[in-house]
Amino acid sequence: MRQPITVFARTRDQFDSARLSYQRPDVAFFSAGACQILAFAFLETYPHAGFRPRFIYPTPGFDGSHVYVTDGQTAFDAQGYVSEAGLLRRHHAAYAPYWQGGVVDITVPMAEFCAENDHAAPGYFPPGVWERALAYLDQFPAPESLILSRN
Repeated sequence: MRQPITVFARTRDQFDSARLSYQRPDVAFFSAGACQILAFAFLETYPHAGFRPRFIYPTPGFDGSHVYVTDGQTAFDAQGYVSEAGLLRRHHAAYAPYWQGGVVDITVPMAEFCAENDHAAPGYFPPGVWERALAYLDQFPAPESLILSRN
């Protein structure tokens, strides 16, 4: 069962320390702090699945940024697959009642996205973060199997 994304929020110490952030369980780490790495690892793993990265961004003064991938209907993030509409609804509800923000496609490479949006690139974390993301992805079915199971 999906949990509100706020459950995985980093503490101030984890926010300030790559090492402390990295030491959290996979679902927490890839939900808050390294969601961009998981999203781009997904795209590298499944380049022909028709998914693209998207960025939920809060307006200034609000928390709640998040990166996920979607094919326009199904979304994937650290908690697995869900409808994109459901992911967005749950995200907004987690920060309600006053949260404001938007959603845009990410059209630049991960390094550029991270630099432009104050997100941590893989080099910020201890070595092995990319391999950790790839290993975490192995716990979930490939997107192609989801499509086959719908027929």
